[in-house]
Amino acid sequence: MAPTLKSPYVKGNILTLKIHHLGKHAPLQLKHSSSKVRAQIVDVIEPSTMSVVVIVELEPPTERGEQSACSVSPLTAPAPKMVLKVYERQFSSELRQFKETGPATTDSEEQYATFLRGGSMPQFLVDHAENGRFAYEEWDVPKLEAYFHVESTRMHEVEVEVYDRLLDLQGIHVPKFYADVRLAPQHAIVGEQLDEGLTEYTEIRAIMIEYIHGFPLLDLVTKTPESDWPVICNQAIEAVNKIIDYNFINFDLATRNILVRRSESEHSYQVFYIDFAQCRFRDASDSDEVWRERKRQKDEEGAVGYLLAGRISFAKGKKGKKYKGNLPLPWTYTPSARFEGNTLSFTLASVADDITTESTKASDLKGA
Repeated sequence: MAPTLKSPYVKGNILTLKIHHLGKHAPLQLKHSSSKVRAQIVDVIEPSTMSVVVIVELEPPTERGEQSACSVSPLTAPAPKMVLKVYERQFSSELRQFKETGPATTDSEEQYATFLRGGSMPQFLVDHAENGRFAYEEWDVPKLEAYFHVESTRMHEVEVEVYDRLLDLQGIHVPKFYADVRLAPQHAIVGEQLDEGLTEYTEIRAIMIEYIHGFPLLDLVTKTPESDWPVICNQAIEAVNKIIDYNFINFDLATRNILVRRSESEHSYQVFYIDFAQCRFRDASDSDEVWRERKRQKDEEGAVGYLLAGRISFAKGKKGKKYKGNLPLPWTYTPSARFEGNTLSFTLASVADDITTESTKASDLKGA
């Protein structure tokens, strides 16, 4: 059996990042860097899902060959911790499990490199564009790796576009977007003996965003006093309603992707939504009626509201059951019904033909 590739995304490792473009909120240490920066991994967010997520710190300016650390300047101050989200086909466990594929190995990488050198990728892209995950009856190893590359690229492009649309909400209800970056292949097999024209199929895409030091939204019942629950819940609903106005549907609106950060003042919080790789944008062909129906079926507001209401009910109940008393709960969810109207008869399509995410409809959560 071929050796499994060893992940480079471990605490202490240093990654070289090539800046593709900077976001409006990029810290000065990035804005005044050369086209490449080095970042050390200080923590790894587990478990790995459709991407690899690590927390990084840029190397100090003196180590990057910039001005002396003795100078008093914003450029020499330590850069803030950042989240590096890597769309990495080799080590994104959930992505590979979708095709019931194990970890990447030296053999799978050699086969993928041969596939690329043989000029097979252009035809694969045509087949994939036409039929997605149903493009082939039999998926051999190189086609699987090509598939993982295409899906990783798609998720990266979607998330960058979403952050661009949500510019006004960055730092308020979504993390600040710092930079779109690239990494060279972290294992030499696919990086060696390939023409430069094939780099786009081996280069690794990633984004650098603000690190939100907080707790998952559903943990509010254990992390905050009961008197603060309504404030946090109302903000979560207000925030999701602002986000869903930007002409996309989030098919992965799981509460693990919603964080609460304590503000400096007492009993003050900020709610952040953090994962947008599984979104579907409004198509130019979607009429107002069709788009309203798509939004009604997905019910992103309800996906958050019903889960919060259920969590609070269980927190106030006894023996792990919902609250059945007569006193009012600290907070209850009242749907805005903003997308209600005459229904249209069609089934809400998934974010893509390829990736089926775990998105539970809000109607299924009412009894949670």
